[in-house]
Amino acid sequence: MLLYSIMLGTISGVISGLIPGVGNFVLLLILYPFLGSLSVVELLVFYATMSTICQYIGSIPATIYGIPGESSSYPTVIESSKLTSIKQVGNAISGSAFGSFFGSMLVLAACYLLSDYAGLISYFYSTKILVSLLLAVSIIICFNSGNSILTNFLLILTGLFLGAIGFNTYYSVPILTFDNMYLFGGLPREVVLITLFAIPQILQNYNINTIIDKSNLSYSISKVYLISPLYTCFYTIIGFIGGLVPGLTTIFSSIAAYTISSWITKDPVKRIVASETANNAGAFSLLLPLLLFGIPILSSEALLLSLIEQKGFILSFFNFSTLITDLSYNLVFANLIGLLLAWPLSKQVRHFYKIDLNTVFTIIIILLVTVVLYSGYINHSLVYYVSVFSLLAPVGYLLRNLNTLPLIFAFIIHDKLFDGVFRLIQLS
Repeated sequence: MLLYSIMLGTISGVISGLIPGVGNFVLLLILYPFLGSLSVVELLVFYATMSTICQYIGSIPATIYGIPGESSSYPTVIESSKLTSIKQVGNAISGSAFGSFFGSMLVLAACYLLSDYAGLISYFYSTKILVSLLLAVSIIICFNSGNSILTNFLLILTGLFLGAIGFNTYYSVPILTFDNMYLFGGLPREVVLITLFAIPQILQNYNINTIIDKSNLSYSISKVYLISPLYTCFYTIIGFIGGLVPGLTTIFSSIAAYTISSWITKDPVKRIVASETANNAGAFSLLLPLLLFGIPILSSEALLLSLIEQKGFILSFFNFSTLITDLSYNLVFANLIGLLLAWPLSKQVRHFYKIDLNTVFTIIIILLVTVVLYSGYINHSLVYYVSVFSLLAPVGYLLRNLNTLPLIFAFIIHDKLFDGVFRLIQLS
C-alpha cells in the first residue's frame, strides 16, 4: 500500500475541498517541484486520492454554509438553502458521505473486474481520435467556462500562441525565440500556469469570509441516512458516464444527477445525496481516458501527464490492467478515509472557517511565488523564470475577473494538438 501517496493526496484533497478557488490544479502547481521523486504509480495514487477526498470534503461546506468548496458541489449549494431543520442537515451530510462511498466502490469494482477487456476499445485510439478529443474539450470549454464564447476563443488562441513559443521539433524551426537560448525551450510551464491561472483564480475569492455564516451549527452524526441500493446504483452510473465528458467530468456528473433527481423528488436531501454520489463516481472514471490512452480531459490531468512522461512512461491500454489493480486496492483505503472525514469528523469543518481566508490565500500566493523561484533555481534559469513571471503576472492580474481555464488548457495540450494536426495533414 502506497501510504505516503495516500496521505499526501488526502491532505491535498482536504485543502482543495475546503478552500474555494484552490482546486487540484493549484495544489499540483505548489507541489510540482517535489512530485518528481514519486514513481508513476505513486503519482497516480496521489492524484486519484486527492480527487476523491476533494469530492468528499467539498460537500460539507456546500451543505452547511452554502459555499462550493469544489466546483462540482454547486447543486448542493442550491439545495442547502432548502434544508429547513438540523435533522435535514445531518441527513444530507451522512447521506452524501455514504452515497459517495458506495458509488466510488461500485465504480472501482467495475473497473477492476473489467480491466482485462479494456483492449477491446483499443482500435478506437488513433491520431484522429486524439485530435478530435482535444478539439472537443476545447469547444466544450468555450461554451462552459463562464466567459463569453468569444472571450474563451481568444483565451484558447492566446494559450496556443504562448505554447508555440520555442523550438518546434516537428518542423525543426524556432518560433519567436529571438535567438534567445532560454526561449528555445519554451516558456516555463509552471510560471505560465501560476501567473495566468492560479493567481487569478485565488484573487477571485478574496473576501469570501464575508459570505460565510460562522455559527456553530450542531447536527446529529449518530444516525445514518441511506438511500436505496437501486437509487445509489442509478446515480453512480450517471456519475460514471458524466466523469468521461471532456472538460466537465465531475461537474457534469453532479449537474446531470441533480437535474434528474429534481424530476423525481422534491426532497432537498435526496437531491443532495444524488448529486454527491454521482460526482464521487465521476471522480474515478475521469481518469480512464488518461490511463487507457494518455489523453488528459482536465488541466490538472495534463499537468499530471507531463510529470509521468518526464519519467519516460507511456500510459496506454497495454499497462492499464496493472495500473488499475494498484489504484483499486489503494483507493479502497482512500475512500474509507474520505468516509471518515465526511461523516463523523465533518463537524470539525466549522473550526476551519473561523480562520481569515484572506490570510490563507496570501500564504498560498507566497508559496506559488516560492515555487517559481525554486523551479528557476534547480533549472539554473532563475533570472529567466523571474523575468517571465514579472512579464506575465500583471497580465494575470488583469485577467483576474475571467476564468482563464481555456488559456491554460490550450497552453498545456498545444504540443499534442499541433503534432496530431501535422500528422493528419501529412497522412491526408
